Amino acid sequence: MRIPERQRAGRFEERKEHGEREFPFTIYPCSIPVDFPRVPVHWHQEMEIIAVKKGRGIVTVDRKRYELKAGELLFVFPGQLHGINKRAGESGPMEYENIIFRPELLMSGGEDIRSDRFFLPLAEGRARVPFKVEEGTKEYEGFAACVRKLDELSGERGYGYQLGIKSCLFWLFYLAAGQQPEAGEERTDKVREKMRQILSYVEEHYGERISIEDAAAVCYYSPSHFMKYFKQYMGIPFVQYLNDYRLARAWARLEETEESVTNIAQSCGFENLSYFNRMFKRRYGMTPGQMRGLPLGGHRYICYDKEQMPEPAGLQPGPGRGKGANEG
Repeated sequence: MRIPERQRAGRFEERKEHGEREFPFTIYPCSIPVDFPRVPVHWHQEMEIIAVKKGRGIVTVDRKRYELKAGELLFVFPGQLHGINKRAGESGPMEYENIIFRPELLMSGGEDIRSDRFFLPLAEGRARVPFKVEEGTKEYEGFAACVRKLDELSGERGYGYQLGIKSCLFWLFYLAAGQQPEAGEERTDKVREKMRQILSYVEEHYGERISIEDAAAVCYYSPSHFMKYFKQYMGIPFVQYLNDYRLARAWARLEETEESVTNIAQSCGFENLSYFNRMFKRRYGMTPGQMRGLPLGGHRYICYDKEQMPEPAGLQPGPGRGKGANEG
């Protein structure tokens, strides 16, 4: 999914339209770190199946880590916070594809027990835990065959290919349904919803002063409980996350506008220019001015400072590491 980092960092709810409006299905081939260094935490209304083709990776879904290797799949349900990273220590890239579609694609308009029982809970965000398919999983070859057929149909796009894609998706859900309990009438995960509120708050106010107390108030936690909760969920402290996001937004502004570095730093929440320059260089290995001097199209392939990227329990969206929430 070749989405530039500036787009991914800008919205934690991914609002990109996948596929065609009348047929909301698509497959994105991806490679980490060739296409991007990682896929930061985000969520969307679509169903996503991650199919690893080569190498190993870590997919984090609602705080839980799933390690995937070539030939394995992970079903990520609508509304679940998830991110993707290459497994630490892997020399080669992690190559995979995202199979993304809306559950409504498989739902009928009239009364249909199949839709109400299997797909309506997904469309309404009442998701189950992710479902991993690995060698040894019952019907593993059936899952693999379905993915291969989806690749073929999506690539050839012959007459009526949409019928073949829908039949494959139905078959995938049939195989998965035999190995999981029903979704039931579970309400949306309250913990996940609180995290969405915090991410949205950062997105809307990153250019302002944000203290730990401000962020804790968003979800009605005490500052100490909030710090523990956030790190447990995201794998990094809130202050680091905030500075990560601010740096990502600054990168986008540097790339897209002719504003001065000083103005960009201040509008992204960095009141101290020297601190901004230091954090930017630590993350990207260059100053903001040097970044603007890169050849057009060369920005996306910057290698991040590995020392600033511990393998997290929750993947952080955006670059960097900072000192305090208000230092920038």
